[in-house]
Amino acid sequence: MNPVSDLASSVQLAGWWRRVGATLTDELILIIPVYFVTLFGGALGGNLGAFVIGAALQGFYMVGLLSSPRGQTLGNRMAASQVRDALTGQSITRQQALRRWGFIAAYGALSLGGTSMSYVTLLIGLIDVLMPLFDSRNQTLHDKIAGTIVVKV
Repeated sequence: MNPVSDLASSVQLAGWWRRVGATLTDELILIIPVYFVTLFGGALGGNLGAFVIGAALQGFYMVGLLSSPRGQTLGNRMAASQVRDALTGQSITRQQALRRWGFIAAYGALSLGGTSMSYVTLLIGLIDVLMPLFDSRNQTLHDKIAGTIVVKV
């Protein structure tokens, strides 16, 4: 099956700044709850416990909202964007949302390996964030892994 044609359909891809706005909004929404659950997780299991509990909270938020029929986090709603299946243009599945979030969580987990791994995390994160500037479909690495696109609504 060919990917949904961004030019031949009514689908209009979200630009880089719109995506950045959605991400920053989601981070602002999550910063306080994640802070408190990571304090709790840190008390139970140190850095690993803090990471696992913080990532789980972010995962529930991202996967739950992105796999809903709306395909939007609160940040996507504010930025007027939506995550869609790259092949069909339809809502994404829970598995796609999990792959999308899982990639980000996996490279974030690398930072638990110390300073040198933090540099690897930073490098992967930069590539992921900047990739839409150079990709014809404005996709990040996590979009490509999950088979998703971000569109304007």
